[in-house]
Amino acid sequence: MEFEKTELQKAEMEKRKFRRARLITQVKCDASGREAMAVSRDISAGGMFLNDPEPFPKNSIVTLAFRLSPTDPVMSCQGEVVYSIKGVGMGVMFTQVSPEIRQALENFVAESN
Repeated sequence: MEFEKTELQKAEMEKRKFRRARLITQVKCDASGREAMAVSRDISAGGMFLNDPEPFPKNSIVTLAFRLSPTDPVMSCQGEVVYSIKGVGMGVMFTQVSPEIRQALENFVAESN
């Protein structure tokens, strides 16, 4: 069992296209007429992982609002839930991000690593 878990984690890491950076911040999520507050764990130019005991279902389209730091302006973008684990959280892939926000995300990740 441990071997399978390790192989799965390795495969997931290899699928990632973007470098990630640790980001712990509140994220407002809106989808399907429901609003939720989640806490991010990490972020990349392509998406983020959100800790949420009641995540949105896979394939949900979500609108996200968050800050990269307490003094930064609120960033808003749209994403799709690519995986959802009840009691844990969800992985969101950004689908609609302005060029300015994409650049800010790339800069944040580069400076964090």
